[in-house]
Amino acid sequence: MQRRTFLQTSAALAVTASLPTLSSAAGTNPFPYPLTHAVTDASAPEVFFTKDISPAGLIKIYERLGQKRQGKVGVKVCFETPNGPHLDPKLVHAFADHVNGKLLDCTYYPPRDTVAKHLKVAKGNGFDTSRIDIIDAEGTVDLPIEGGKHLKFSRIGSHYNDYDTMIGLCRFKSHHIEFYGGMLKNLSIAIAPMQGKWLIHSAGKTDSGFSPSDNHIETQAMADYVKGVMDAKKGRWVFLTVLDAVDPTDGCEGAKNLGNIGILASTDPVAIDRAAIDITFGAAATPELRREWEEHHGTYLTSDAEAVGVGKTHYRFTPID
Repeated sequence: MQRRTFLQTSAALAVTASLPTLSSAAGTNPFPYPLTHAVTDASAPEVFFTKDISPAGLIKIYERLGQKRQGKVGVKVCFETPNGPHLDPKLVHAFADHVNGKLLDCTYYPPRDTVAKHLKVAKGNGFDTSRIDIIDAEGTVDLPIEGGKHLKFSRIGSHYNDYDTMIGLCRFKSHHIEFYGGMLKNLSIAIAPMQGKWLIHSAGKTDSGFSPSDNHIETQAMADYVKGVMDAKKGRWVFLTVLDAVDPTDGCEGAKNLGNIGILASTDPVAIDRAAIDITFGAAATPELRREWEEHHGTYLTSDAEAVGVGKTHYRFTPID
């Protein structure tokens, strides 16, 4: 996807600035800057945080969510590009063992455009292929979307219907790619098979090739897609985001490797993305620089997802350490 100018984020950020922030004086914000979408409203979704990026830390924060596992458990992860930065396989495997789950992904653009090639990439990045289910290996199904802005259905791998308990696990990437990479991407572009990806990029106009729309229309279509995926298994998803050391490669002024930050957990995919954005982009030296970062990375995806009922952009922030 080519870089484009993001036109609507500044207005969204002006609204964001008026949100009641969670006071760092309350002892619940471990960062030296405010989390701009954190609130004290008891009705807001809760986002848990631990500094412990380890199998034990991941399992501990997951269990804090209180998910009742039943039936077949699927863990949606990304195995990433050959030799590219990715989640630590030891972390992922230990978690999959704990929940007795399969690791789910789908085919991508080359070199992951077939099941065999995708498994080869996953193996090369250190993942145990016997644990993996490429969910579009036997075709696709369409999940209806109620109230979508552009899409009427989410086309997804047919194996998605085989799972009863769903867990999203991703590595948050702020300055590593053009669009920020978080949970909403994990549940749209990164879970969709090729036809589903083309439908998202084109905002529903075609499923036969890459035909990108205006950048904001595309994020609205991503939000639509997530709604279809979530609605198909209401109440059965929880989300875990790892914020580990990642070197910025997008050239954003002032961006730097923040090192290992921690793990977030929530039952709300919008809230967990917004918390990750607040933590990583909150490290900007000035409010103006933060606005530039958010404009470049199209973080209005979170407000697009909130607009179609996927989740909330404000959250209660709860460290568990």
